[in-house]
Amino acid sequence: MCASVSYAQSFRDMFRSDAKGGIEYGVRAGLNISDIAGKYTGEGMSVKIDNKSLAGFHVGGVVAIPITNGFYVQPGLMFSSKGARTVDKESGEGYSYKDVTKMFPVYMEIPVLASFRADIVDDVKLHVNVGPYFGVGLGGNITGKYEWTEDGESGSEKYDPYPFFGKSDENKMRGNMKRFDFGLSFGAGVALWEHYYVGIKYDLGLVNMATKEISNYVKMHNGTFAITLGYNF
Repeated sequence: MCASVSYAQSFRDMFRSDAKGGIEYGVRAGLNISDIAGKYTGEGMSVKIDNKSLAGFHVGGVVAIPITNGFYVQPGLMFSSKGARTVDKESGEGYSYKDVTKMFPVYMEIPVLASFRADIVDDVKLHVNVGPYFGVGLGGNITGKYEWTEDGESGSEKYDPYPFFGKSDENKMRGNMKRFDFGLSFGAGVALWEHYYVGIKYDLGLVNMATKEISNYVKMHNGTFAITLGYNF
């Protein structure tokens, strides 16, 4: 125990020579507004897949390690739900239908951000964060619902959910999406009274999520706008 305490103190002292403050620990949680940008390029065509945004969440923790005055390295561990939805609808004389499909993957993510910080006024500090993130899909499903109206009658049907990750085979339907994700995170926020944090960020996925069976003609990338609340210890 004494050796562990001594090592931790030495580690802190490495970064404190000209830094503002010491190592910080924080918790984060908030709202995700996600989309999956898609394109189909098979059979000589190039067609954008018209996905729409889907609300989700993120929750986790961060550690801010001071490097020099106003500059920190901020790794973290986040659990984040992302996804998108597609809406196909049509209406005419005496009939209408709407087919909605929702993709709802959940990831464990490790962001490693460069965090630049500056005092704006007393008790208010600006944070600007940028860097890569690495994600691993933990689970999630694809669900759907079909609604119709014709000649005064109407009805609806829910599709059986199936996993978002993995490739389909003759025995089971899957979403044909890879579990690994990688991208860049851009964000900014303010720390209030040293402890409370409010921020926004955008995560831009750089990996084609489609499995190799379809990746030659289908391109899918995560994109997530997030509003974050946090507390720093």
